[in-house]
This record gives sequence, structure tokens and C-alpha cells, in this order.
Amino acid sequence: MNKLRAEDLAFLERAPKRWDFEEPVAATPEAVFEAISADPSTWSWFPGLSKDARYHGPGPPGVGSIREVSMAGTTYKETVLAWEPPTRWAYRVDECSAPIARALVEDWVIQPKGEGSVVRWTFTIDPRALFIAGLPVAGPLMGKLFAKAMRNLSEQLVAAGRT
Repeated sequence: MNKLRAEDLAFLERAPKRWDFEEPVAATPEAVFEAISADPSTWSWFPGLSKDARYHGPGPPGVGSIREVSMAGTTYKETVLAWEPPTRWAYRVDECSAPIARALVEDWVIQPKGEGSVVRWTFTIDPRALFIAGLPVAGPLMGKLFAKAMRNLSEQLVAAGRT
């Protein structure tokens, strides 16, 4: 595992590279926050995320909790930085099985919009060579992935009556 710098939420404003994406979800901010902050093994709505993802540690998850996920063959160990129901959930990556970054912080902000919500995902990174090589396509690919994830989440929450 490659260790990354332990950054806080201020990294969102000073990261060398930043992308912001917004998508609607046909559910209340409370339902969206609950789904996003849930045990990551339940993230069937996020394309490519492995089912063996989980939070570590005793007690309910919150700020300081450790989360481990795998996506597309890459494993990430993360620390939750913000847990503000129903509006904000953020984390930093502490370790990654691929040498893609020196530091990485993601921020998820949920706001009411009409009868549903809008989710803003901010992805910030101090990239290493492997990620830099993919910079020309990184933004569009992440945007498409996020849009698909939010459509899937919307469909899942509507089907469960969580709107």
C-alpha cells in the first residue's frame, strides 16, 4: 500500500487538482446522506465498487472512522473527515494500492432541490505520475461515473420508497 499525506478539509481549497460535479437525486437529503454514509458494502449503486468494502472500528461510523474500499482492482483506506447529516460527508485517502496520489480528499455535499436533492462531489488530488498521465481523460470519466452513480442511487431510493 502507498501511504498518502494526511490532509484535512482545507486541502479542498489548495489541492493542485480539483474537480466538482453536481447531479440530482430524486430523494430527500436525509435519504441521500444515509445512503452515501452507509456501510460501503451497501453501495450497489456506485459502479465498480467491490462488495467487500467496510468501515473499521467499534461503534457507529462518524468523523475519524476508517473505511476500506476496492474499486477496479485498487484498494483504498480512508478516514472520514466530515459527518454532518444530512448535508455533508467527506474523507481523505490514507493508503492506496496504486501510486496515484500524494494526497486525496473527497467531499460530498447534499442540498435540497425541489422535492429531491442535488449532490455535489468534489474530488481533490495531489497527483503522482500515474494519475498525471490520465489527466486529459480523468475529469470526463469521473463526471460520467458520478452521473451514473447518482442515477443508480436515485433509482434505488425511489424503488425503496425513500423519496
